[in-house]
Amino acid sequence: MKRTLLLMCFVGSCFAAQAQSYFGFRDDGYAGIQAALFNPSAIVDSKYRSDITLFSVSGSGSNDLYGVQFADVIGGDYDFENQASTNIKFTNNAVINLDVMGPSFMMNITPLHSVALFSRVRSVTNFINVNGELIDELNNDIEFSNNFLIQGGSPNAVTNSWAEIGASYATVLLDKEDHFVKGGLTLKYLMAGINGYIQGNEIEVAFNKNEVNPSLSEFYSTGTLKTAASYDYDNGDDPKFDASSAGIGLDLGFTYEYRTFCHTCKGNRYKFKAAMSVTDIGKLNYKNAVENSYDLTGRITQDDIDESDDIFKFFDSYYTKVATRKGVKANLPTAFHTNFDWNINNKFYLNLSGDFDLVDAEKLNGTTLGNSVSFTPRFEIRQFSFYVPITWMEYSGTQVGTGFRAGPLFIGSGSIISNLLSNNSKAFNMYVGLKIPVYQNYK
Repeated sequence: MKRTLLLMCFVGSCFAAQAQSYFGFRDDGYAGIQAALFNPSAIVDSKYRSDITLFSVSGSGSNDLYGVQFADVIGGDYDFENQASTNIKFTNNAVINLDVMGPSFMMNITPLHSVALFSRVRSVTNFINVNGELIDELNNDIEFSNNFLIQGGSPNAVTNSWAEIGASYATVLLDKEDHFVKGGLTLKYLMAGINGYIQGNEIEVAFNKNEVNPSLSEFYSTGTLKTAASYDYDNGDDPKFDASSAGIGLDLGFTYEYRTFCHTCKGNRYKFKAAMSVTDIGKLNYKNAVENSYDLTGRITQDDIDESDDIFKFFDSYYTKVATRKGVKANLPTAFHTNFDWNINNKFYLNLSGDFDLVDAEKLNGTTLGNSVSFTPRFEIRQFSFYVPITWMEYSGTQVGTGFRAGPLFIGSGSIISNLLSNNSKAFNMYVGLKIPVYQNYK
């Protein structure tokens, strides 16, 4: 097991990514079922009679340790260890998100009631309070390393993946003169996937280099560590979805519209819209997961690391196990969402949206999405939309992206412009999808 194993053992992280999805597109009046992922009330009084999504994929990433030049990375000649810029802190952070939607649909039952059904696979990985100096030292080649003594602190790393089937219902609650209110909810059946975590406490690592034989260089450590995996690695099982474990999730959302346009006119009928929602309320119960606690007081050599090929067996082999338990629960990445949309002239819009974690990222096995605030100018008509999201992302700062919707196809990124212009990019976001839209027949 290479040097990166030790990095995982003591700090739980390297370069990573952040979590929100569909920047720009999700605010489009024609986002359809993708908008319901952030606010289930979006499906009623929609621009569509029905919306059938064939697939959509969104991946997103942000960290506050490493910055790269994406043009060189894409070119394939980028030397990450030597060329990436670093922002070393005692508590570096990052989070990774992948969101894949399978066949899904929404439809209006009546003008006042709508339903949706969707299938989705998700994965979220968090790295919190990771000592960047220790990562930097461990990434050095052993031949060029120097002796060091570093406080590793209390790093927390967790990965959680699951599949879900969601059923949404939304209805109009108020439609009186200029005021319009709608609400919706989504119930989700969760099928547990792969869960694992590493949480350290008061970790300290010292390195003593052997100048004659670097492979015999020694690492001394103190502190405690908890690890868990949802699969039986002791018996040689590979990571896999756990069909015996499941959970229930819930989304709730409301939308208010101030309407000064004809209530049955083509296009958006509001002058101003304000919406809020809470998503991913719930937990996954991993019945077969095993948590182990270790005393990290001890000594290992570089050879010990290089000869290991499994992180969990590594801990079992070189450190004292002080406790073990079976069965763990993993929360969903519960978040609060806000959305404010100003319809300037029925083709041009300004949108301000925010996503805010409701889960403590430092808790054991705590999954979060990462906070973000996005300002998006948008051009929108029936068959086409174009948007330029400007987004502050937790850990990575401000990113600028762009995207479009053309009939059934939508594609975009919350960071592509800043990625192409910056030599210190700390975030990446990309999404693409294909749907079969059936538009409303407005008068």
